[in-house]
Amino acid sequence: MPKSDKKNLGDCVSETANRLRLIQVDFANDSEQTRMDYLSEEIKRILKTVVPEQRKVFLEKLMERFPTGHLGTTVKDEQPQSKSQTEIEVEELNDPELAVRRLLELAPMLSDEQKGQAAGRLQEAGFGQPVVARSYSDEFIRDLRAALQLGDVQDIQTDRLAEMIVLLADFVFKLEPLIWNTWRMLSPRSGIRPSGSLKKTMGQFICGDSATPEKKAENELKMLQRLIAAITTAVGRVGSQFAKRHLGRFSPSEISTLVRMEHGSVFVSHEVKCWRKYLELAETLTEGSIEAEIRKAIADYAESLIKGPDR
Repeated sequence: MPKSDKKNLGDCVSETANRLRLIQVDFANDSEQTRMDYLSEEIKRILKTVVPEQRKVFLEKLMERFPTGHLGTTVKDEQPQSKSQTEIEVEELNDPELAVRRLLELAPMLSDEQKGQAAGRLQEAGFGQPVVARSYSDEFIRDLRAALQLGDVQDIQTDRLAEMIVLLADFVFKLEPLIWNTWRMLSPRSGIRPSGSLKKTMGQFICGDSATPEKKAENELKMLQRLIAAITTAVGRVGSQFAKRHLGRFSPSEISTLVRMEHGSVFVSHEVKCWRKYLELAETLTEGSIEAEIRKAIADYAESLIKGPDR
């Protein structure tokens, strides 16, 4: 049994046989003596890991894996092999397990470029899917913890983080056109308009498009945030403002003041004049005029919030 990892003897024999077959394949074009030298060197190396009392059994079991003698090399005056050496080598080359083992053995000797090319070829052949890099900077993790009010002891699971990013992106991309369409309806003449496709801008930013300004995606998101906040706030405030303006125009005291300013006939009582003035003003109260007034009030209030007091 190997001293290093204490695998059972059968596993050790199987692994050794596989390694010897790989050596046979690698040096198939070399002389028989060269192959024998490499095979002998490998067997000696393995025997050092086998306890002395099991070495004889180990070699016997190993030879059972190579019934043609000399571990697959040609031996004279023996019965002909059931398969030629070339056929055996072809079978070994077609063994996926041996191919993977050989690739893993070569990996430490390959450059990053060679590894990338090999990975690309394997992906083209259907082995796995392209891997998306998900390495996050310490600054990003710190900002994320602060935004979500997470403690340092709570682990962030990258799979769930990626899933949440997709959900938030879907939420924003569905909300954005609704907000801008609502704003166009409220204020068709306003100069506040989207600068482009937010989805496209964010995609270019994530992919590192050099033609996209670094702050463009951030600025567009902040603009959308201000617009949502402004419209929401305006809807809550405009109701009371509209009510005050309506009462100011149609209150008895306001109508009475308007009547006195007109100096009408002295033969008509003041109360009658006030009623007539009310009827006159009421004719302007149509569904369309009220809706337009409410929309304008919302738009004016929202735009004042977006632009700020200094604009």
